[in-house]
Amino acid sequence: MMKRLGALLLLILVLLVGCSGGSYTITVGEINAFENRITGEYNQFSGEFFNNVTVGDSEVIEVTLTAHTEAGEIKAIVLDSDGKEVSTLNPGDTIQIQEAGEYKLQVEGKKHKGSVLLSWEPL
Repeated sequence: MMKRLGALLLLILVLLVGCSGGSYTITVGEINAFENRITGEYNQFSGEFFNNVTVGDSEVIEVTLTAHTEAGEIKAIVLDSDGKEVSTLNPGDTIQIQEAGEYKLQVEGKKHKGSVLLSWEPL
């Protein structure tokens, strides 16, 4: 019984970790992915952090990038299931994804100091 419970917990952890992540460095702060947003506040963020999102048939999602920048650069990239860039968002930008499929919503920082919020909501 305990082995089954342990295996189930490990499987759940692997599935959750597989939905978001990236390759990045952060100095004093953090960045996290939630069900409908990536949010972070830090002294410096460099690299990329992503979350995978599924858009269903007849569904439209709105993606918005908000950031406070004291130094460096921040942007967001929307990639399709083939890894091709669909759109780039700069702080203050909003786009709509109307085509069904799997997407990677990715925040990219270059020595960015401040905070970031990449959010997506169904319309």
